[in-house]
Amino acid sequence: MITSCSARSFAIALLLIVIGFSQVGCRTAASLGLPVSAGGHPLLTAASQRRQLAGHPGTIPTELAKQSLPSHRVEAGDVLVIEPNDFNSPIRLSSDQTVQQDGTIELGSYGRLKVAGLSAEEIQSQVQNVVTRTELAKRQRQIELASHRGNASGMPNESAGQEDYGVTVRLVNNESALFYVMGEVNAPGSYPLVGHETVLDAIIAAGGLTDRCNDHKIILTRPQADGQERAIYPVCYQQILQLGDVTTNYQLMPGDRIYVPSMSIWEDVKQSVAWGKEKSCPHCRDYSVKE
Repeated sequence: MITSCSARSFAIALLLIVIGFSQVGCRTAASLGLPVSAGGHPLLTAASQRRQLAGHPGTIPTELAKQSLPSHRVEAGDVLVIEPNDFNSPIRLSSDQTVQQDGTIELGSYGRLKVAGLSAEEIQSQVQNVVTRTELAKRQRQIELASHRGNASGMPNESAGQEDYGVTVRLVNNESALFYVMGEVNAPGSYPLVGHETVLDAIIAAGGLTDRCNDHKIILTRPQADGQERAIYPVCYQQILQLGDVTTNYQLMPGDRIYVPSMSIWEDVKQSVAWGKEKSCPHCRDYSVKE
């Protein structure tokens, strides 16, 4: 049985929440004015601590200070297009080439070439070397065969020596350049990194935030090699969206993870009643109007 004292405390708590709603109009779970557990995407303690320590490193490219990414190194699943430079070239290749699991592409009569870990420019150079070497060897065999038979009419003409064996290699589908958006978003998943996308681009691509999110504790995690320090950065979503502060609207890199945690019961209560300052990243600038 609930004692009269407990009932009175509960009623007071509800009254405070209702007052908070009427004053600030903040949303809580289901917009009912009652704090409830919002979802199953908590922020790990270690991630939260790392986020607090990271601050806003000035060395990371952001929306207004983007950087060109290094040349992509081909991986299994990437798709290349290989085409002769000359329309009349004797080169015969399958145009679309999907990099196989063993890191190779199939060049037909020119053999199999290992391309994993190479850039498109490096692959172009290697393909051209293989094709040129094969075509010149083929031409030399034709000359030797015609000479042995004494058949001058079977000799390759002189213009064959000036044939263009050049090729162009283009990367048309990069399967490994992905970023991930998980947690309290409407369409969690992996998305292709095709240009210079930012955190805001990623959240929009993932369908925006759900009503259960804690948009004050969004993080960007950047994978690091073994032995290196974890790279976890705070994302001040409301500052990015409403105030145009791009400090945490980081430019994304392949493999980046954006995680949007759920709002806990206690956080829901605090943000509904909204006592003190607005809850946000402790590193964000204070844009409060000074009266």
